[in-house]
Amino acid sequence: MAYYHVCEYCGSNLDPNEKCDCQKQEQNQEQKSEQKEINAKRALAS
Repeated sequence: MAYYHVCEYCGSNLDPNEKCDCQKQEQNQEQKSEQKEINAKRALAS
């Protein structure tokens, strides 16, 4: 009998009632990439 479940997105083994934060981490990574792109454009513009 397994006392864990698997995240359907990344495959991590999670404890009962534990929620995986892989989707949140991915979203944060995208935001950081977008911010770097914006900063690079600003640097070229000045």
